[in-house]
Amino acid sequence: MQKIILITAGLLFSLNIFAQTTNDKILGKWTNEDKTRIIEFVKSGDAYDAIIRKAEDNGLVGKKQITDLKASGTASFVDGKLHIIKKGKTAECTASLSGDAKLIIKASYGMMSKSLTWTKL
Repeated sequence: MQKIILITAGLLFSLNIFAQTTNDKILGKWTNEDKTRIIEFVKSGDAYDAIIRKAEDNGLVGKKQITDLKASGTASFVDGKLHIIKKGKTAECTASLSGDAKLIIKASYGMMSKSLTWTKL
């Protein structure tokens, strides 16, 4: 009986670990379509932030491009803020994983929206 309990507890524990790391596929470095910018997603509490690691303007390196992106399911993220640093503005953003190597980020500012596809490095 104790073996069954231990096996069941081990199985439930391993499923819990898997469930916690599913959304973490967003973590790591991503590059834009023309390979002029690299951002790195890091975990910040229950949310994700994207820090600029490479940019044409070296003054942007180290700044946060996206903040407060929250997981919504296994491959989508909502309620983020995309910082338009040079203009001093902030847009709402969402993101969705397309497979393991593509990330589609959609930013909305007022009535305008734009989607960009990023590739995992």
